[in-house]
Amino acid sequence: MTAELRDAVTRLGRSLAVLQVRVADEGDPDLGISLAGVHEITPGWIDTYRELTIEQWGTAPPGMPSAFVLQYLIDPLATVISAAATGTPFALSADPALWSIGLEPTYLYPVTAQVRVGDHRRVDDDIERLDIAYEGYRATASEVATALPSPTRMSSRQRLGMVEDMWEIALARLVGAPPPERLSCCLIYSLPGCQPCAGCPRRP
Repeated sequence: MTAELRDAVTRLGRSLAVLQVRVADEGDPDLGISLAGVHEITPGWIDTYRELTIEQWGTAPPGMPSAFVLQYLIDPLATVISAAATGTPFALSADPALWSIGLEPTYLYPVTAQVRVGDHRRVDDDIERLDIAYEGYRATASEVATALPSPTRMSSRQRLGMVEDMWEIALARLVGAPPPERLSCCLIYSLPGCQPCAGCPRRP
């Protein structure tokens, strides 16, 4: 990773309120969740998130733990890659082997994204850079979403809709815009006392 790219990613990490970003040095271990081995890890994560939800809410509606874990897997990728494409001259590679995610230890949501040296590209044209970044993100996120080993049925609309939603939400967050209308549903409305979130496809 060139010094310029490393500096850009480091600055990016200081500008994202929702997520810390760090560059892995050679020999640094992956964080808690490696995107390269995600499908071996996610069944246990979904089970633990289900148990945590029951502790907090008294119930874990079918499909909700899987929906949240899928969001947590691909949102950091969307957040960091879109921010880099719009705020730096670099389109970051979405190769799963380069990415890992650190989770908050109690509630298991992502707090840190780590990226390694790889085929990251400097692209001077803003539109071309964002297109390249999106295509790379979409390929990796779609692979993660399609192969997610959910214990409950998840439709292709839910899985691939989540891929599009996380990208659009990340872009909206960068410019302070309201959450866009979603294709997928996180199912939070199914918890006691909760309402559909902003952008929920279940809103009238």
